[in-house]
Amino acid sequence: MKLHKTLLAAAVVLLASGAQGAVVTLGAFNFDSNQFGNTLVESDGGTFRNANWLNTANANPGNPGALTGANFDTGIANIGLGSTPTYTIGYNTAIVNGAGNDLGIVSARFSTGDTFTVSVSTDGINFSSSIGFGPGLAVSTGVGRSYFYGGAGPFSSTLFVTPIDLSAFGIGNGSSIVALRITGSPEADLVRVAGFGGTSSVPEPATVSMLSAGIAILAFAARRRVKA
Repeated sequence: MKLHKTLLAAAVVLLASGAQGAVVTLGAFNFDSNQFGNTLVESDGGTFRNANWLNTANANPGNPGALTGANFDTGIANIGLGSTPTYTIGYNTAIVNGAGNDLGIVSARFSTGDTFTVSVSTDGINFSSSIGFGPGLAVSTGVGRSYFYGGAGPFSSTLFVTPIDLSAFGIGNGSSIVALRITGSPEADLVRVAGFGGTSSVPEPATVSMLSAGIAILAFAARRRVKA
């Protein structure tokens, strides 16, 4: 009986552990570590990023590292200064439209701020109309960060977050997106676009494995109880 309870508890832990990532805090904002993006497509093939990368270390973070990963260490500076490439970020864990704001654009402000233009996709293929989010919508996190810019620096900045409600794009409550496109002007310094929370409607492979393990444990425990 004690073994059965132990196995059941382990199964519950496994079943619950894949639902949501760890919380990544930035000032007053809490992000889901599973929703920082996994893939990056650059409209110019990376030409702008290769000369305008941001990193807390003096090295080009590359693709997808510049705009993905559960941290705020890398990004792309001065988007819109002489060139306005578009960056498409894909999310293995979908960002769900829940109550309130669903995701945030994290930017490094070296000056007064810029406008980010965003479109979203529920299937990774078709994208919504673009919406501009101006500098007045950005909220200071009070967190300072120093970045190398294209090999020079480091330069000090303050991180800001522009909160976004997916309802603005016509995404229904409970529906989700798996990709977005973003660009900026006139000198936008983009660090991340990450989800504030929620779970994917399509579990990641690791989550599927954990769910399968949990189900197997429950089945094993049930068989032992029947034999007993």
